[in-house]
Amino acid sequence: MKGTGIRRLAVPSAVSLCVACVYFACVVVICRSALNERPQRVGSEQSVLEDEYLWKHTSRIDKEAENDTEPRWSTNVTLGRLPGWPTEFPSDLDAYRTRVMSSPWINATEKHQAEIAPWVWHHRGQADDLQSQIDSGSRQALTEMARLGIVPRASSLANAAFVVLIRNRELHAFLATMRQLEDRFNRRFHYPYVFLNDEPFTDEFMHAVAANTHSNVTFARIPHDHWSVPEFVNEEQAHRAREQMAARGVVYGGSLSYRHMCRFNSGFFYKHPVLQNVDWYWRVEPGVDFYCDLDYDPFAFMRDSGKKYSFVIALRELAETVPTLWDHTLQFMLERNITSNWMSYFVSRSGEYNLCHFWSNFEIASLGWLRSPEYAEYFTYLDHAQGFFMERWGDAPVHSLAAGMLLQRDEVHFFDDIGYRHDAFARCPALNSLAHTRCRCPDEPNFDTSPGSCLPRWKQLKEAEWTHRDTREALRLVRERRLFATGVEPPIAVERRRWYDFFGAF
Repeated sequence: MKGTGIRRLAVPSAVSLCVACVYFACVVVICRSALNERPQRVGSEQSVLEDEYLWKHTSRIDKEAENDTEPRWSTNVTLGRLPGWPTEFPSDLDAYRTRVMSSPWINATEKHQAEIAPWVWHHRGQADDLQSQIDSGSRQALTEMARLGIVPRASSLANAAFVVLIRNRELHAFLATMRQLEDRFNRRFHYPYVFLNDEPFTDEFMHAVAANTHSNVTFARIPHDHWSVPEFVNEEQAHRAREQMAARGVVYGGSLSYRHMCRFNSGFFYKHPVLQNVDWYWRVEPGVDFYCDLDYDPFAFMRDSGKKYSFVIALRELAETVPTLWDHTLQFMLERNITSNWMSYFVSRSGEYNLCHFWSNFEIASLGWLRSPEYAEYFTYLDHAQGFFMERWGDAPVHSLAAGMLLQRDEVHFFDDIGYRHDAFARCPALNSLAHTRCRCPDEPNFDTSPGSCLPRWKQLKEAEWTHRDTREALRLVRERRLFATGVEPPIAVERRRWYDFFGAF
């Protein structure tokens, strides 16, 4: 009986096991099918990891994009002309440009506008178009904004733009930067972009950029006068200076195009015809990273708080590139009797330039200040001193020293809540700060606390009157030091003194 009972129980158990296996297999098949057909979750952990990979490893992505022959932008982008600009041009554009440059004009702005007009293109973004409809009371436009994922503006914008000096070959590096800038800030504000190039932009560049933002985008060529060696510079001597700097291994020492860029950013970009109706600018460069979300408008902050210049990184310049910039700046202050309440930030105990400056690859500033007669006079003075070509003066120390001379201490702002990287220099808000909670910073040293940073000096700076007497004394110390200790002077400056005399008192 026991044996029979066991056999009767064993048969049903085997059947049950087979049924269970078949049932489980069916469940697996159904689940796999459902998973394959479901849409990808936005904001999933995988998406976050992919996004993190994108902004930390842009160089690899750029190489992959260069090998991809398929276009990555929308073909629906429409490019047109700026309102009020010429729309018809002859077939031979090079001859047209030459004729414009050789013709007489009432002023430089009209000449430059006519010269570059064939290479100026504009794309009106959906955000601007739909926002105009919403302001007119259209509920349908609001629905369309929601469908496209465009955030309506909560307040009126400042009269501002992103300004990008860029070459066509830097497209993929900039698209990675643009994605961060849009996600971190501009998707909520829709500020326009202005792209400038000394060569015509390609269709590929313009369509790709315009397809990656809902904001207005303008592409423009740089006038020849803004990107050329001026007549008062001896080109043979300038060429010799570049060769000397290159032989000594100075970064970009042998590059003429780099000098054009520095001179353009120092004294011409704010004169560009497409920027004449803009009051504020945010300079953006390809390949930089933005680490923090901005839930407020820095343009409006600058405007409403009386600020005129801002920065995120302060560091020291290469001494070999600016051997006489400080001398000329002091001479300019002496001749114009300029005083300041924080010029001491740039001065060492010996009266020399301590090389501190605000890195201008990121700056948010007032175009009105750069267009002021005082700044124009300072740039013209430096330009005729020929240091942009005989040496390698950068726009960063030029902007910084100009701010020290012409602005009050409280008109310059440090954006502590903006995380940023350019090349190997990265900074983020302090770990214990509220701003850091809105950031995704890399596990790298913070340049703010590195020995090469001038930020501690800025934070410790106290307003102190810099008088005409201080300028004269600093200039005297500099000249005496160079007269009696020329052995420690940069060889580039010694060689340059053989070409022409800097100081009439020598």
